[in-house]
Amino acid sequence: MNDDTPKPINRLDRALAAYAELYPSIARRLEEASAAMSPEFRRRRAAMDEAFAERDDRRRETLAASWGLTPVEARLAIHLADGGSLASYAELFSVSVGTARSQLKAVFAKTGVKRQVALAALVPRG
Repeated sequence: MNDDTPKPINRLDRALAAYAELYPSIARRLEEASAAMSPEFRRRRAAMDEAFAERDDRRRETLAASWGLTPVEARLAIHLADGGSLASYAELFSVSVGTARSQLKAVFAKTGVKRQVALAALVPRG
């Protein structure tokens, strides 16, 4: 995967990662629970993951077509619109906070907005 290709991170994994960050002792138990899932539950989760990935692909494509955002810029905009922070984006996608800020400045320049709240209003929900 090159740097411009968004990593396939789904909403459930982000939520579990955020929860594990708040409660570090729970991370091992979450991993064990995930490994112990029934085949039916794993199948359903895989279907959900695929649906979320397809939705996020559509959202990135819409942002790229509407505002000329790169895939990475669109990924940042979606992350922020979904309630994420620059710090969580940086950690999730293994970039520095400074890099995330630079990407956000580029997003602001292309969209003409100056605040994250205004940016979130431009991002399609589904």
